Amino acid sequence: MNTPADLDVTPEQQATIAEIMQAHGYTGLKKTQAFAFNGGILDEGNDLLIAETGNGKTLTAEAVTLNHLKKGNRVAYLVPSTQLVWDKKEAIEEWAGDTYSIYSGRGKFRSGDVAVATFESFYQAVLQGKEGSRSLDALILDDFHEIYGSFRGTAIELAISAALDSETALYGISATLEDSSEIGDWMNANVHVSPEDRQTPIREFAVDSSTSSTKDTIVQTIKQNQNDGPFLVFCFAKTWTESRAKALAEEGIFDGPSKDRNLRRELSNEVDGLLTETHRDILDMLHNGVGYIHADLPGTVKKFVLDLYDEGEIQALTTTTSLAYGFDSPVKTVIVADIKRRGEYVGIYEYVQWAGRAARPSMGYEEGYCHVLADDPEEAAERFFEPTRELEDVHTHIDNDEQFRWLTLELIANGWDSVDLMREFIHKSLYYHQMTVNNAWGQGPETKDEKLTKRLKNSTAWLVEQDFISEDATREGFSTKHLGRGAVNFHYNSFVDAELQSIKSFYEWADETASSDIRQLDYLHQVIDNFDLALTVRAVDGRLEPTLIDNGYESTEQGITAGLVRWYWMRNYSTERIEQETGVDPTYLPGLARKLSNTVRATQYVVEAAPNARKPDWHDSLVFRVDKGVREDAVGVAADINAMGRARIRFLRAYLEKMATQTLDLDSSESLGTLLTGFYDHTSSAEQFEGVLSEQVTMIGDVTAKNISEFIQSNEFTATNLATEEETALEISPSEDGSTADVAFSKAGGQPTSLQDF
Repeated sequence: MNTPADLDVTPEQQATIAEIMQAHGYTGLKKTQAFAFNGGILDEGNDLLIAETGNGKTLTAEAVTLNHLKKGNRVAYLVPSTQLVWDKKEAIEEWAGDTYSIYSGRGKFRSGDVAVATFESFYQAVLQGKEGSRSLDALILDDFHEIYGSFRGTAIELAISAALDSETALYGISATLEDSSEIGDWMNANVHVSPEDRQTPIREFAVDSSTSSTKDTIVQTIKQNQNDGPFLVFCFAKTWTESRAKALAEEGIFDGPSKDRNLRRELSNEVDGLLTETHRDILDMLHNGVGYIHADLPGTVKKFVLDLYDEGEIQALTTTTSLAYGFDSPVKTVIVADIKRRGEYVGIYEYVQWAGRAARPSMGYEEGYCHVLADDPEEAAERFFEPTRELEDVHTHIDNDEQFRWLTLELIANGWDSVDLMREFIHKSLYYHQMTVNNAWGQGPETKDEKLTKRLKNSTAWLVEQDFISEDATREGFSTKHLGRGAVNFHYNSFVDAELQSIKSFYEWADETASSDIRQLDYLHQVIDNFDLALTVRAVDGRLEPTLIDNGYESTEQGITAGLVRWYWMRNYSTERIEQETGVDPTYLPGLARKLSNTVRATQYVVEAAPNARKPDWHDSLVFRVDKGVREDAVGVAADINAMGRARIRFLRAYLEKMATQTLDLDSSESLGTLLTGFYDHTSSAEQFEGVLSEQVTMIGDVTAKNISEFIQSNEFTATNLATEEETALEISPSEDGSTADVAFSKAGGQPTSLQDF
């Protein structure tokens, strides 16, 4: 291995490299790292390093970062997803110490020596001129290869365009990139393509799946290679991750987790103590050494399954392609179950990322394996395997009309308010770089600027027609109208990828409907319908359907989702009880509720922009209740008491309701605040109050009981009720169906104990 002293760099650069190496405990440099440093990545200018997975690209990026810091420069270190921000911040802090400030939260671009952020947040900050983002000296572009994909590619392309417009220095690292010279030209960067092979080789196999179902072929492939686990199986559809994991579990191939693990109890702790049928199915699979994850599973469940996989407690994991990036776990063998998507082969760049999850260098394997299931194995092998595969070129993501209109609107909203100014910004984009010159019949060639000007005029004409912007003919400029401002602010504050027409539809509803006539159910239905947030559900049992009809809605997916959230989730019924009452699997309801809450919050910008609309008084309460799944009278408790989630509130309420009739001489239907203060007043001391709660109420221990006590002593419960008229249109008695899920018996299993017993 090389050392800094062996490199053709300056003494100052040697010291920088040595400092990074020492912080991470490295004694030598890999070939790729030496290649990059000798290639001048620490000199002035932009650089792009292309190297195989596991060959040390990250160390070079950190060295470039430190090199800038030592010159007094400020750096933004950009990663593709919010999940990676914290990990990267911690990695940089290993060598930054107290010398440099590393920020990832609000004000990061203004205050930090290094700002760790996503590509999208940087792009938006630059466009809006916020937080000193335009005064940054350098950008690190991590996992640059994600520019291939449509999911994050747009944000990466626009972030680089914004950096080029601000003349910020760039250093990108990428595992896969075919047209590196073209990308280098666009970025005005020196391109360094490492000649080093992957540190841990991957053997690739094409498996004939033409005569069996994909499910059976996966099972047989794992059986035939059982000693090559752990296995990671990539699937196209969420439902396939579940069905294929179930098929693997039923085969009994693996031993399962350690005998001393109580997975049922562990999972119960992650899902508010109550297991749905889906949770129980997951448990059955886990006990057979198999798990699955996809985007709709609640975050706590996904983390639970991934932790078991990391710990070696399960040996096979089926997943959608969300794990293709930034996933470092003990995978030895990858199985690509769906090499085609809707009849067409997936991108080769996608396959390379999937296969690259096998045998990560830190795992210590001598080699890894990738099995591709295909109807035509020979064709698949020639297309995807080395040495015959050829990566696709990277293409711009703002070529389609919707993306180009969004870009046009964003530019106008942030000061690029004429065709000339917009053209100047777009000159820095990959879109413009890849634009070709056309010859029109009987005319001379149409220049790139002429084509761009025509495209901008078409885009602005559409935005004018749809009422997003207005044109000022006297100065040949544009300005955003109410709808345009609302759309841009919604876009910057939500996680959904909304189309402009969807935002317009919601805007028009808010503008045309009197605020006093809007119920929370109506608001939820509009958000769910316009922004595609419905659960996948075809039918519903019980009283939900007739109650929906009584309230003006049909039992469509949108209506059922709105009803489930409004009358079950926000009324704090357990997921078990929701399943019993409706027949709907509520496993994915917590994740949906979180996304729905964020979208409801973002719609305030659309409502506030509409001249005839007014944000309802209950809007903020609705945002909170959808997120937390609690009743109106529990908002203060859930908001101000640490870790007071919906399960603890449900158990606390059930206990207090029983105590109300037994001891407190209160109506059990009183608000949670009234019940709590009544119970507190009837105890002889705060200590007794805390002792009763911690001993009698499920999921409430000493710390939580003390937090509740202190909250009561320092707060007055108000009687303000922000719920709308349909709040109690569908009520469920705790005793119905004999369910115990919503009844908090004492921890000893009996009835609540009288205060006289303490």
